[in-house]
Amino acid sequence: MVRAMSRTRRVAAIVAPVAIGALVLGACSPGGDKESASDSSAGGPSVAAGADESEYAKALADMDPVTIELGGHTTGPGTPNVDAFAAWGKYLEEASGGKIKVKLDYAGAKVSLDKMADGLGQGRIDMGMYIPGYQPDKWPVASLIGQISVYGHPNPVTGRLATLAAQAEFGQTWAPLREEAEKHDIVAVYPQFAPSHDIKLQCIDDDAPESLADLKGKQIRISAPSHQGMAEAIGATPVSLVIGELYQALQRGVVDCAVNSISSHVTGGYSDITHSWTMGTEVAGDWGENPSGWGVSTKLWKKLPLAAQQLIWDSQREMVNGQLKAGFVQMHEAMKVSNDKGMDFGHYDDEVVAKMQAYNADVEKDVAKKLEQQGLADDGQAVIDEYKALHEKWWKIVTEELGYPADTSWETMDTDFKADMSDVDLEPFTDRFLEEVLKINRPA
Repeated sequence: MVRAMSRTRRVAAIVAPVAIGALVLGACSPGGDKESASDSSAGGPSVAAGADESEYAKALADMDPVTIELGGHTTGPGTPNVDAFAAWGKYLEEASGGKIKVKLDYAGAKVSLDKMADGLGQGRIDMGMYIPGYQPDKWPVASLIGQISVYGHPNPVTGRLATLAAQAEFGQTWAPLREEAEKHDIVAVYPQFAPSHDIKLQCIDDDAPESLADLKGKQIRISAPSHQGMAEAIGATPVSLVIGELYQALQRGVVDCAVNSISSHVTGGYSDITHSWTMGTEVAGDWGENPSGWGVSTKLWKKLPLAAQQLIWDSQREMVNGQLKAGFVQMHEAMKVSNDKGMDFGHYDDEVVAKMQAYNADVEKDVAKKLEQQGLADDGQAVIDEYKALHEKWWKIVTEELGYPADTSWETMDTDFKADMSDVDLEPFTDRFLEEVLKINRPA
């Protein structure tokens, strides 16, 4: 497997072609020009986008040192994604001339993931990932949009890149998502953050269920409210369990299968008790990921000098690069362990895919209607069409323009790529991501 594009071929500056999409979304959303919490800072000099790292340190020379507590973790040091966050924290410290330090809340010891949204809003934690779907009554807009998070291509590398970028761009350009976060006193860097894109069906059965007959009556643990209807549509019985109860439920046969993240297959110990995977191969023909958010407590944000805000924003290139690479490493390990243990890999047959896609089409109509009923859009379907168009836009960018592979499969990921995923050069993608997505709402 060769690199998607060598660093020497990268384009130094890319003009951001976001105007059309932004206008379409802006036309469907209220309050697009409203001043927000993200416009407030403690003042000070500004650093130009694309400036040398040393410029941030110069601009922050008179800043009082600050320690930022970063949460949203479910594991401790030694796991790739947590270590990647620690590396990003070191980058912030160096780029700020030592003015910004980052302290990780390992394994959610201070604020657990399910409490992160409230913790950020209350200022008990400063920054990190939160999941609106845990509190659908408090987060009706994010929860509504989360129901249509099924349009990413089911590809372990390119699909993940395209989905992350598409959902992030939608979150940057569709005002109601940002405004909802602001009501909760969170400055949402990503109102929609799809860090994994690896939600699949793992079962204790030796043979992967692929047909409606195989799936009928299966007790399936679901990981998002939208999964309930999906499970019922394919004849299975949905079971709601928090992640802490899942291992024992599978071990004891309380549930037959789980809609779960491939990344957690080894770290969560599921590789010891499950024996098969079933993978979707069609858009909207698999389980959608419950979207997260990623943001900063407004309480902290307003106290930061403008250059510190800009550094956090601009360094998302490094943060995203680290999180993507860490996730790929975990996925690679999960697939290697699965193959080494002889787990069965299956794919949903045409009848199952048709049921899934029909169910998702009905959900789409319902979401479009509710967008209009709740005053979030004059034309709900137009918002959804733009959401879907962004997924296709980024799929073409990553496969056609940037040259990432479009034909890899989950079951061969461990043989298609190196264990450290060093044969996937993420810099062309993160450069484009910075230019087209993050600059839309860069602090200024």
